[in-house]
Amino acid sequence: MNDEPTSPTIPEDETLVLKKVLEMIGAILGGPVDDFHDGEITRETMLHEDLDMVSIDFADLGGRLAAAYGERVNPADYFAGLDLSQIMYLTVGDIVDYVVSCLHEDAAGAAERRV
Repeated sequence: MNDEPTSPTIPEDETLVLKKVLEMIGAILGGPVDDFHDGEITRETMLHEDLDMVSIDFADLGGRLAAAYGERVNPADYFAGLDLSQIMYLTVGDIVDYVVSCLHEDAAGAAERRV
C-alpha cells in the first residue's frame, strides 16, 4: 500500500488557458482571432478596443468559458463585478488570469477537502 499523500490535480497552465481563450474569441468573431487584429494577439490585447468585441460578445465568451470549465469558473459574476471602464479596457490576459485563478482556487479547495 502506498502511504504517500496524493497531490492535488494540477489545473491547466496559463499557456493552455490562453490558447483556449483565443480559440473562443476567434469562434465568437467568426474566424481566427489574428484576422481581427493587426499583429499578434497577446495578453495585452484589449477585447473591446483592439478586437471590437461588444456586450453580446462578452456574454458569448462568458457562456463558452462556463461550458469549458464548469462551476469552477463563473464569468457572469466576474463581469458583473467590473465597472464599465474596466470592461472597456479588459484584456485577453485579464480573462486568462481570471480563469487560471479560479482553477487554482478549485485545486486548492479540492486538496483541502482531501485532508
